This record gives sequence, structure tokens and C-alpha cells, in this order.
Amino acid sequence: MSFRIDVYHHDQHTDVLLEELMSTLDEVIALVTDENTKLDSVIALIDGLKAQLDEVLSGASLPPAVQAKVDAVFAAANANAAKIVDALDTTTPTP
Repeated sequence: MSFRIDVYHHDQHTDVLLEELMSTLDEVIALVTDENTKLDSVIALIDGLKAQLDEVLSGASLPPAVQAKVDAVFAAANANAAKIVDALDTTTPTP
């Protein structure tokens, strides 16, 4: 009959480093969560503004140049939101 005994020793310095790393990771997770909340708020704001504008302009006819500018504003806002979402998706680790 044989016995195997494995001993693993953590020195105190390693424990401190691990605690600091975990703390840092917790901070990063909190920041990413906060960013997602802010991003959701920005998207809701854009969607809300678009809905309000659509309601106000319902039945109204804007000159083509004005309509093009309105469309450009919302296209740019949505493109920026999409860039942020893509960047977060690319850099945010899956839990």
C-alpha cells in the first residue's frame, strides 16, 4: 500500500496579490456593469427622442433638407450606440 501526500504552500505575499487581483476584478466588473447601465440609458434616450419627434411630426411634412438632417442625427446617434455596444461586446468577458 502506498500513500501520496501533496503539500502546497502559499506564502503571504501571494495571498495579498491574489486578494488585490480579486478586488481589481470586482472593480472592473462593477465598472462594466455601470457602463452597460449607462449605455442602456443612452439607447433609451435616443429611442425616446425619436418616438417623441415622430409623434410631434406625425402628419407634418418637413422640407427634404430638414428631414435629411433629422435622419442624419438619428443615424449617427444609432451608429455611435452600435459602436459602443460592439466595443463592449468585444472587450467584456463573459461571466
